[in-house]
This record gives sequence, C-alpha cells and structure tokens, in this order.
Amino acid sequence: MVGIALQDVDAETTKQWREDGVVLIKKAFSPGWLAIIAKGIEEAMENPSPMCRDYIGKNGGRFFTDHHMCKRIEAFKDFQENSNVTELAAKIMGTCKLNYVDEHLLVKEPGTENATHWHQDLPYYEIGGPDFGSLWITLDQVDKHSGALRFVKGSHRWGKIYQPIRIAEGVLVDEANHYDGPAPEIDKNLDKYQVLSFDMEPGDALFFQAGVLHGAYANEAQDRRRRALSARYAGADTFWQPRPYIPSRPETPNLTEGGPLDSLDYPVVWRA
Repeated sequence: MVGIALQDVDAETTKQWREDGVVLIKKAFSPGWLAIIAKGIEEAMENPSPMCRDYIGKNGGRFFTDHHMCKRIEAFKDFQENSNVTELAAKIMGTCKLNYVDEHLLVKEPGTENATHWHQDLPYYEIGGPDFGSLWITLDQVDKHSGALRFVKGSHRWGKIYQPIRIAEGVLVDEANHYDGPAPEIDKNLDKYQVLSFDMEPGDALFFQAGVLHGAYANEAQDRRRRALSARYAGADTFWQPRPYIPSRPETPNLTEGGPLDSLDYPVVWRA
C-alpha cells in the first residue's frame, strides 16, 4: 500500500515549505492506508485518552481531538511504522533525521460550527529550531464549507511566537507564556495578509511549519465528516525547549534544555 512516489518530492517542494510555511501533497496516501487510519479513528473516539478534547457545538456537531494514538492503538502504530509517512515528512523537510513528536487527531462532525481559531503550533510544544512541522492528512473531501485549513503565507518567518489559545473557542490560555501577545486579527485585516487555503481530496496531505499562523473553517456540511490526522515531526536542526503549557503531554521529559531530542519521549523514526 504505497502513496505518492517519493521522487516527486524535490528541492522545490522543500523550498516552498520553508518559504511559504505550507505545501500541498496530492494523493500522498493510498485508500488502503486511509481505511486503516479510519479504523483507528473510530477506536480512538470510542476510547479517548486523558488528553482528548471534545467540543459540542451549541447547535449540534462535535469537534473531537486527541493525541499520541500510535502508542495505544494498533492501526495508528501500523501507519506510523509501515507507511511512507516518516520518509515523506523527512523528504519535504530536507532533513537527515526525523524524531516523532506527536499525532493529533482532529475530527469535525457534520454541522460542527466550531471554527479552528488562528494559532501557531509552536507554543504548544517543547521543540525549538526551524525543522518542526505537521503532516496533516485528510480522510474526507475538504473545502471551505467543510473545515478546510487556512494559512498566513510566510508568517513563520516573522520571528514571533504568539500566546496560545484554546483552538475551538478562541480563548487565550492564561497559564501559558504570553510570548508576543495574541495573534493578529487576521480576518479583520485580510488586505494586509496573503491567506492560503486548499481544497483537498481523501489521501491528500498538507505539510506545514510549526510557526506558521493557521486556522480552519467550521464544518458547515451536513453530509460529510472532516477527519484529519496531523503527524508531527522534528528534523535534525531542532532541540528541546521546555514551555509552560504542553497539552499534548502528561509528563515532562528528562531532557536538557537546548539539547537533542533523541529519547524514548521523542524517538528517532527515520534516518537518511
């Protein structure tokens, strides 16, 4: 069960990822792998971890998130270990080594009014350095009516880290470091920013920088879900950077600030 031919990911792909902050990879994963992920999603939603978040909209719908499924669900472990997901991420990043950081499950059921508010991934994780990104894989057709992602092109190069929010509510996280304050009000100033959004088919993937500002539309569609798996990896040019608010981890790793990630907490999953 293979996906995209990896030779189709070249230096131009890496350049776009580094400059724009996001790149779309069409037909990244085969229907066979999507079926395995789909099976894992149902198991994860039936047996969520303590790190899950389950938002129920005022008028119906449901926005469900969880983390680190491959550590407890065989379908996700199979995907991580036996698909081309790690090699694809490494090739786009242009790195010689890849560490596993997290898997983030994000399911918006039909009629879910919760938009994903503008944020960066960076302040939610203990990773420093430029080689940190997410491979966001969709199992469903995605457009602006059903929860498509949005990105502020190049915002990862502004040199800013914004205060994290609770992504389905848009409420600032007070227990987190305030960093450079709240993210800019992108939607009120669209003339100032170049916002990218992508229609996607099942098996397509977006790879984006952890520092790029992004959000997502609500799932207004009544006839389809928006199931997505975001696999997060760190490349060779990263280090451990402790931060006060890490909702994806129940414990603090025994690592040295500024030192390498290689450990049981952040295992090496690919080498050139």
